[in-house]
Amino acid sequence: MTAADHASSFSSRTCVVCHAAVTTRFCTNCGADAGGAKLPFVHVSTAAAALMRGVNVGAGAAPGFWTFAHGAPVLGVLYWLFWLPLPPVSIGIAIYLFLNGNRVALQRRRYADPQQFHTVEQAWTVAGAILFLPTLVLTLIWAGLILSVLIKAGAAK
Repeated sequence: MTAADHASSFSSRTCVVCHAAVTTRFCTNCGADAGGAKLPFVHVSTAAAALMRGVNVGAGAAPGFWTFAHGAPVLGVLYWLFWLPLPPVSIGIAIYLFLNGNRVALQRRRYADPQQFHTVEQAWTVAGAILFLPTLVLTLIWAGLILSVLIKAGAAK
């Protein structure tokens, strides 16, 4: 199957943004989808704004895994890299994702409709709830261990 075969499998329509003839999922002229949304969101629709409100428990409680599944691997790599030497930075990334995870998910991952968004994020909420306590305990133990080593090293001088 070639790109031309794939492109011709979509019905012809007119782009709602630039009014060009379109035969693909996204307008090749302006990049808008069938609903007129373009990335990055400059003017967010009311439906997308409603999805962005609230917190994302899955993103905040399992940031080391959630980020990779949602197309934000840089945050995931930073989370794991900083978890070893500087646990407070990892906790900061987790708090950021807890508060902004829905926005990150909508910007980085494609969803067919709001129902799919809710279904996917509900599954991550369950996973995050299961992983939250062990992750928090391990992070705090690790931070305490690093702090005690630094205090002992400072006292030895």
